[in-house]
Amino acid sequence: MIADRLEEDAHPGSAGAATFPPSAVSIYTNAEHGSPRNTFQVTITDLEPHGDLIRVRAGNLSADITPAALADLGLAPGSVVYFVIKATAIMIYPA
Repeated sequence: MIADRLEEDAHPGSAGAATFPPSAVSIYTNAEHGSPRNTFQVTITDLEPHGDLIRVRAGNLSADITPAALADLGLAPGSVVYFVIKATAIMIYPA
């Protein structure tokens, strides 16, 4: 289950699509993270420059972080990490 905000035409229990900007994703190396309720364990598939940021890809999910954060976290393709997104950053649309 994803904690989120529902678009006006979306209804709980119906098929939908969750969207959020890559800039809303925080990356952690362990599952402990505080108040955000949406945590996904992912395996990094790719790291690519994206303007002044680094886009971290994990399958069809993406996060944007600074080069300093990339260095601090020691991320590389194959790393297993947690993508954490606050409920206020996720919007659900009907399918």
